Amino acid sequence: MTVSNDLQGLLKRVEKATMRLEEMAAKHAEQKASAANTTSSSSNNNSNITDSNASLSSDAGADSKAVLEYEAALQPYVEKFIELSQQIGGLVDEQAQSVAALFDAQRNFIRIAGLTTKPTMDQIPALLEPQQQAIQKAIEIKDKNRPSDMFDNLSTVAEGIAAFGWVAVEPTPVPYINEMKDSAQFYSNRVLKKWREKDNRHVEWVKAFLSILREMAAYVKQFHTKGLVWNPQGEDSAQALHAIKGGAPAASPAAPPASSGGAPPPAPPPPPPGTIEVAGSSSAAPVTRGALFADINKGGAITGGLRKVEKSEMTHKNPTLRAGSTVQDKAESSSGPKQAQPQAAAQRLPRMQLQGSKWIVENYGTEHLVIEATETKQTVYMFNCKGTTLEVKNKLNSIAIDGCQKCGIVFDTLVAQCEIVNCKSVQVQVRDMVASIQIDRTDGAHVFLSESARDNTQITTAKASEVNISFPYETSNIEDDNFVEQPIPEQLQTVVKDGKLVTTILEHTG
Repeated sequence: MTVSNDLQGLLKRVEKATMRLEEMAAKHAEQKASAANTTSSSSNNNSNITDSNASLSSDAGADSKAVLEYEAALQPYVEKFIELSQQIGGLVDEQAQSVAALFDAQRNFIRIAGLTTKPTMDQIPALLEPQQQAIQKAIEIKDKNRPSDMFDNLSTVAEGIAAFGWVAVEPTPVPYINEMKDSAQFYSNRVLKKWREKDNRHVEWVKAFLSILREMAAYVKQFHTKGLVWNPQGEDSAQALHAIKGGAPAASPAAPPASSGGAPPPAPPPPPPGTIEVAGSSSAAPVTRGALFADINKGGAITGGLRKVEKSEMTHKNPTLRAGSTVQDKAESSSGPKQAQPQAAAQRLPRMQLQGSKWIVENYGTEHLVIEATETKQTVYMFNCKGTTLEVKNKLNSIAIDGCQKCGIVFDTLVAQCEIVNCKSVQVQVRDMVASIQIDRTDGAHVFLSESARDNTQITTAKASEVNISFPYETSNIEDDNFVEQPIPEQLQTVVKDGKLVTTILEHTG
């Protein structure tokens, strides 16, 4: 009985050994066939790179929790946003395609991050290139179509799409996403105000886009709280570059055919590290990036090798030294770079014209311009002007002032509102009536209200400083009648009371 049991155990061991030998033989045959195909096509350099790329194929890592949750959180809203954009059509649909491309690129980026180690600072720009191209395309569509009736829609996406850049933000990406979301809401509110009573598709469109940013912040807070998570035990970060570019290795000279029955020859050594030429050095020797960053990391010790300059060697204290050839004349040293400025100025010619019902005023200098509105539905858009005075006569719908400096605007009556965005040191005078004045991201604004507008105008500010309001104020003494100038408060104080935030204006008493 014992002999029978021993025999059965021996047979089982033989069967297991046979199965292992068969598996090894099959695996060896597959590797040999793969090596033969690789050599004949000259698409890979060696078997090591082939194995690494196989691990970074388009399917590897797609079922990881980070990727699946990313798709589950964002994809429904992205698809709804694309669908609504197609219904609206035109430039909105064109810009939405950039959002779709960005979503796919970032999903692939997160997948690769779960398979590779964290890249170096030199590698990050190349890894982010597909996402950066999609973001830039969306912004370019907005910048090239400022006169468009859909400019507010385009601006909503252009401001909010930057939230996808959280993958490069450490250690607090969630506040960055929320900040970009707030920037997008400024323009989305204008979309809602414009289309709420006309076309409900725009309302749903705004909700879908803001939902993308909201769900993105929730996803990042759960899975990437302190920045994008990489795999410290994963493949070398250099493989991520190949995967981002399509999963193929970088082009290199073809390896010679492998002899039958032998392994392919090893891959050639990697190229030498990049160098930086130091301009003006006497030896003209290249300095490696590693040495450059090593010097930067010294901190305050980097100045240890500098020599103190004596007073006799200071040119600002010795006029005779400035006459020497060692000091360039200020006019000569600045003549080179300024040669390109006339070309840049020529690309932005001043323009004032009526397009449909919108007046476009842009790129003016210190001129006095006059617009006479002929219809109430007309609007005025003033952009990139410096030192310009614009006078708008008669009654019209609205005025928008964007990116202007030291400009003055005088108008009679507006049906809707006057908006001031991204400006510095502007003045606005209301001769008759205006319902609302909105000031956003502006440093220095002075608004002069008429007597009729004083009690009927609502002023809204956001991210604005140095905003003053002047208005006529009547007193019992006729001699005291004058314009009163008062600032809009900038400092707010918030406390928690009964589970709620209570915000009041901070007052200073002496």
